[in-house]
Amino acid sequence: MSLTTKVILKTLLGISDSSLDDVIDLLILQADSMIKGYLHREIEEKVYTEYYSGTGYHVLQLNQTPVQSITSVHEDRNGYYGEGEDAFPTASALVAGTDFVLRKDDATNTEVCKSGILYRIGKVWHRPYSRLSGQLASSPGLGMGNIKVVYTAGWAAVPADIQFAANKLVTSMLQSREIAGCLTSESIEDYSYTLSGAEDESRMLDSIKGSLARYKKVVI
Repeated sequence: MSLTTKVILKTLLGISDSSLDDVIDLLILQADSMIKGYLHREIEEKVYTEYYSGTGYHVLQLNQTPVQSITSVHEDRNGYYGEGEDAFPTASALVAGTDFVLRKDDATNTEVCKSGILYRIGKVWHRPYSRLSGQLASSPGLGMGNIKVVYTAGWAAVPADIQFAANKLVTSMLQSREIAGCLTSESIEDYSYTLSGAEDESRMLDSIKGSLARYKKVVI
């Protein structure tokens, strides 16, 4: 699923023929890439299988939000991102409500988790300790992918303001085709589109940042 569709764009632009169909399809892909790159996140709802290293704390931050549901959580000290021998066997599965719980932003059973926070109940997400030769005490080690989480995250329908931003970005790209100097390369039959530099991409993104601001993922 893309952030917008050719049908929507052609309606907005008043295009009734198919002469720009291939161009619009490619620009939608580029707009998707630019917007997701700016937001540092995916948008469409999908299932993720991810590996995490234990933090030694009660909190585990999932990569994708909003989290719609958790399919399974496993904790295996020898999981090694799924590469360990017999990694994450059935016995390593944790039980929702007993071993872990997904934070509910409005404390209801039906509310999705916008924060992506997974709590460990009664203990911490395991982080091994190690003692080097000559040390009197152990020090925190690395979990090395000892937690496996399968979950569904994203939006079933693209939020209206993100779709608006995608429409505006593709429209700007189409309009720039008519302005000399905005493209470094362009072909008609096998269409390719390249902005002339980072300044052009930044200028186009600047025009839609207001619509995207609340969806941007903070990367530390």
